[in-house]
This record gives sequence, structure tokens and C-alpha cells, in this order.
Amino acid sequence: MPFDALNLSVITAELKDALVGGKINKVTQPEKDEICINVFNKRGCKLLVSANSSLPRIHLTEQNKPNPANAPAFCMVLRKHLTGGTIVDVTQQPFERVVVIEVLSSNELGDSETKYLICEVVGKSSNVFLTNGNYKILDCLKRVPLNSLADRPTMIGQTFEFLTQDKVRPDDYTKIEQILDSEFDCDAKEILKNKLLGVAYQTLAEIVGDATKAKDVANNFKLFFERLQNPCPCLVTNAEGKPCDVTAVEYKTQPGEKQAFKTLNEAYDVYFEQKDKYQRHNEKTKSLSSVVKSAIHRIEKKTALQTQALVDARDNEQNRIFGELILSNIYLIKKGDKVLDTINYYDNTQVKIPLDELMTPQQNAQKYFKKYAKQKKTVEYTKQLLEENKQQLVYLKSVANSLKSPLDVNDIEDITIELQNARLIKKPQTKGKQKPKASKSKPLAYKVDGWTIYVGKNNLQNDKLTFEVAKGNDLWLHTQDITSSHTIILNPENKTIPDKVIQTAAEITAHFSEASGSSKISVFYTPKKHVKKPNKSPLGFVNILAYQTCIVDSNEHTEYLCV
Repeated sequence: MPFDALNLSVITAELKDALVGGKINKVTQPEKDEICINVFNKRGCKLLVSANSSLPRIHLTEQNKPNPANAPAFCMVLRKHLTGGTIVDVTQQPFERVVVIEVLSSNELGDSETKYLICEVVGKSSNVFLTNGNYKILDCLKRVPLNSLADRPTMIGQTFEFLTQDKVRPDDYTKIEQILDSEFDCDAKEILKNKLLGVAYQTLAEIVGDATKAKDVANNFKLFFERLQNPCPCLVTNAEGKPCDVTAVEYKTQPGEKQAFKTLNEAYDVYFEQKDKYQRHNEKTKSLSSVVKSAIHRIEKKTALQTQALVDARDNEQNRIFGELILSNIYLIKKGDKVLDTINYYDNTQVKIPLDELMTPQQNAQKYFKKYAKQKKTVEYTKQLLEENKQQLVYLKSVANSLKSPLDVNDIEDITIELQNARLIKKPQTKGKQKPKASKSKPLAYKVDGWTIYVGKNNLQNDKLTFEVAKGNDLWLHTQDITSSHTIILNPENKTIPDKVIQTAAEITAHFSEASGSSKISVFYTPKKHVKKPNKSPLGFVNILAYQTCIVDSNEHTEYLCV
């Protein structure tokens, strides 16, 4: 996408027209790498600045971003220095993706001071800085320490240094023509792509077009700058109607449908709204998946160690027998003996029992009895731990399976709360007691020949479907021996559910399981009254008293899905 310095120049001009003279009345930080500034003027507008490494940007927005209850440190600094300030100017560092917003605000003594909000939207190195009038850094969104490997460490107190590149300005037409005259032995785009300042390859391709002479290419640059003086922003959509690009002027080299917008800011707002939601969604899903995978790995490692402890404790009966044999042969043992050679009266075999020569016979017997008692407790406790681990592993695999399903923002929030309650991720710190948020997510709903089928997309929904929505004679389905969503077929009139409906529900259940995409998956089904939840068991964990089984292939059956 050509979010380069040339397109940014159009955005900067629009920002200057919209923001200069306005007062900053609110600053929020909806995401860790995103700032939203409300500006009060004749129109009233919101400025969004994102330093996201994949989607860095700056533009006006109509989106209602959430305001976290606890503002991050950088947001508090911005509020301190910028709230109530007046925007004096908005400029762009020539042919760089850097926008400088000059703000006149009052300090603690009421004196007016100049502050600069410097927004660098340069890919992975994107950042937002707040400086004083002498460009001394007051704070920044991403701090880079002096001992890091980065080329530009950014710390509070140091003087801000603007980006510098040893490249040719795209408005230096004479220099461009000279470069091409000396090297015009291949495509002009390939020659210029790493030599021009602030021009994306896609923009370069649009400018060069079919030109084959150096003079023509240089002239094309001049014509393109003239077009930027009267921009006609457009949003480009692909064959599926999804936004795929935004340009300040219509790019003839860009395929797809073009939708015109009044301003480039409006076009970018529409484009980034969908892109950002999709990316944030993926980032949060991956983050939760990583937490769950790590937890599964820990449980599996603990299970292996505990299983080995059981193996090591398998000879605990032998210690009891050794203790009894020592007591029964105590008259034959003298202090200082190292071995008792006797008959094991349990199996009539000859056995040699090691003795501690510094202990009395009674003490040697007690030593073996203590080992027996300790190992017996170890076995009992380890078996209990293994059973808990088994339940936890089933639960974690069910969460991992939920994260593979199509999830919306509310579903991800449910799973996040679920993992917070399971103490797998930290809960955000809040002041005072807060009521738990009501879940906004909804299970998948299907209609098959008049029968309603519900499928849970996470464990909160699974428990709610099974123990709140489903009644005694509603049919409950789950895959056998592997994790899956809980599925219910509503049966309010207690009729006989047709085989086709049961098979369809079983195929949907198989699709939303670990074995999705496979064939011959075993799914059991039973009236909900046969499904019980053990005390203190994890979310989604149940016991089934009786069931029937069917073998099906996984199938999502989107044709029955209720939108």
C-alpha cells in the first residue's frame, strides 16, 4: 500500500486544515501502540496516531476507540502537557513519513510553552515523541535504551534527531534525469527504487508508467506532483469487495474497483478500520494461543515427571516386607551387620536385605517402614495430581480448540476472561471492586429442518449451553476422547429427533473439534439430563452417565448456519 511520503503530504495538508486553531480536550491510548487525540474546533475531530509495526499511520478518524480504565504512562504525560493546548501548526519533514504537530500549551505556572508531537510512521521503527520547544524528548511511546542494538536510541532527556537519508528528492527532476541518463540500461523503476526519498514502489510504478526515456520519466514526476495539488482520494477494492488499497490520486496501474472519497483521511479511516481490526484480532488470537500452548507444555512436562515418580515408588511394598522380615529375624541380627540373609515367607525366596551397620535392628526396620509410608503417600498424592493434570489438560486443549474456531471480538474477550480466571494470564489492575462483565458473545446457531442447534465457541459458552440453555430432554453432543465444542439440539416438545438432524449436529460437532477435517470421527450423544459437572472441575469439563455413539465425517454445514 502506498502509504509513502508523497501520499502522506496530502494527509498532512488535510490535517493542517482541520486541526490548526483547535484545542486538545482529550487524549487516550486505546492500544499499547496507538494514540487518539480529540480536538475541539468548529468541526470537532479525532486524530489517530498508530506506531503499529505492521500498520503505522496518522489520520483523522470517526471510530470510537475504547478508553482504558488505567491510562499508560505515555498517555498521562501527553495529557499533562497537551490537554488544553492549541494546535499551532502541522508540518511534514520533507519527503519523510514524519509529521510534526506544534502545540502551544500552558505549564504549571500558567506560562505558554511550545510542545512538539512528532509522529514517525516508518514501519517497524514507528514511534511517537513528545518534545519541548527545543526538541528535548519529554517522553515517547516506544523507549529504546542506549545499550540496545538500535541505530537510534530514544531516551527521555536527549535531543530528538530527525531521520536523515542520503537519497535524491523526488522533486529534483534534473537529478532524476541525470541518474537515468547514466544508468538507463534497464527498467527505470528498478534504477530509482532505492535512490529516491519517500516514494513507495507502487507509486514509482504509477509515475514511471510506460516511459522509456529519462526526460519523460522526469517529466512524469513533475506531472504527478501537479496531480497531488488537486487530490482525488480513492479506496481500491478487490474482486470480493474488500478494501485492499488507498491512493491520494487514482492510480491507473492499480487494478480493482475505485471508490472516491472527499478526503484522503476519510479513505484511510475506512481502509484501516477493517485492516486494524483483522490484525488486532490475529495478534490477540496468537497471543492467547501461545499462552495456552505454553500451559499445555508445562502440564505435559509435569505429568511425565509425576508418572516417573510413580514408577520410582513401585517398590514401596518391598520396603514394608523388608521391615517385617528384619523384625521377625531381629534375634539373628547384631549391631554392625551389613546384610540380613533370610527367607521371604511371602514367596519362600531367599532375600538379602541391606542394613545400616550404625543402626540397631529396630532402627533398620523403622527406616524401611518410614520409606514405605512416605512412598505410599507419594503414590496417593501423585495419582491425585495426575488426575488433576488430566482434567487441566483436557480443559487447555478445549481452549486451544476454541481458538481455532471463527472468533469475533466478543469471543476473544470471553476467552481472555476465561484464561484470567484460570490464572494463566494476569488480570488488569483496577481500582475498587468491579462487577464482572456480562458476556456479549453468542454461540453458533443452526436451523436444520426446523430444529435449532447451538454450538459453543468457547468454554464459557459450552458451560452456559450445557447447564443453562439445555433442558433435560435436549440432546447433547460431543466428540469421543478428543476435545470439541459442546453442541445441543433443542427439543422443547420432547419429540423424537430425526436421525438426519442428529447426524448433521454430529458432523458439525466433529468440525469444531481437534479432528476437524478428518473422517470417521466418533461422536456421542445423550439427553442433557445425563450430563453432570464434577465439583471444582474446569470450565467445559463434564461427566456423562450414559450415551449413544455415531461415526461421522466432519462438516461445517454453513448452509444451515443462522446469520
